[in-house]
Amino acid sequence: MSEKSHYIRGLFLARESQKYDLDVLDYKILEAVIDDGRITYKDLAKKTDTDERLVSRRMEKLEENGIVKFTAEIDWNKLGFDTIAYIGTRTGIGEALRQKLFDTFKSEPRIVRVDSTVGTNEYVVHAIAMDLQDFRSNISAPLEPVTSGISTSIITEKVKKSDYKALLRLAEKENLPKGINVI
Repeated sequence: MSEKSHYIRGLFLARESQKYDLDVLDYKILEAVIDDGRITYKDLAKKTDTDERLVSRRMEKLEENGIVKFTAEIDWNKLGFDTIAYIGTRTGIGEALRQKLFDTFKSEPRIVRVDSTVGTNEYVVHAIAMDLQDFRSNISAPLEPVTSGISTSIITEKVKKSDYKALLRLAEKENLPKGINVI
């Protein structure tokens, strides 16, 4: 447990998923895991005022249901990847171009995530590159011939860090039966 990092994140592609009913203890466990992804079951039990066996069973259930997933959060800037971009694009006309676009998504390691969307863009691509030249040569240029439009936004500053704790509190408020006090 202590060797793994907990990180809660969305699905690769938007799709209908099963909603699970969680109770107050489940939400306390999730909040503690967001605070410290390496928390031990012993410390988690203390923090949630319960015993280790119950915490262990609950964590196992949360993992089995896909609510908690384990991964590492890497600071790519410290590895020399300083350019983060979001690219909006649409599929070019024809199945052959669509397949080339998907092949590019899958084969280019700098493209770390692609979401299918409803809206102006058919796909939103999250890409990480070493610099603008690396981005242009290895991401933007290969995408241009296989799309019918491309719009790029390069991240210059993080305005708000990911706040999964606030989102979790909202989920708890919205999903718990009325009349249950949330601490």
